[in-house]
Amino acid sequence: MSFRPLALPPGVAGRVWLSPMPGRLQPWERFVTVARDAGLTRIVCLTPLEEIAELSPDYAAAIESHTLPCQWQALPMRNYGVAPDLPAFQVGVEEMALALGRGEVLLLHCAAGIGRTGTAAACLLKRLGLSTDAALQQVREAGSNPESARQSGWIETI
Repeated sequence: MSFRPLALPPGVAGRVWLSPMPGRLQPWERFVTVARDAGLTRIVCLTPLEEIAELSPDYAAAIESHTLPCQWQALPMRNYGVAPDLPAFQVGVEEMALALGRGEVLLLHCAAGIGRTGTAAACLLKRLGLSTDAALQQVREAGSNPESARQSGWIETI
């Protein structure tokens, strides 16, 4: 399991990692070990619960039983799409920015760690003061990228 670092603007106290869904491509126990070693304080999940149940049953069970190795924040988006509620998504991005300001270590993930992850990461970077172009460049350098025109346009809403 490899977490990909997202470069943040100078002065941001926390860290952000990008990744595929925990437990999807590796055993759940391996994810828990890597998460603890990375000092994760918050998992930001961009995947709806029904998709998690299908792709990573152990992760779904940990969410249900409240046995995750850190705090969990749901910010679901449709695959190749966007969140169903723009104001709620904007609140979620603000919560991430505040958590980073407190020095938290965040993991952003969707199923593959690419499209939805890249979209949310770019929105977060914009909230932290980067331009859209700079935010997208940082996200691409971290191995993610919006995968649809709708996702790319969504970044402009932040």
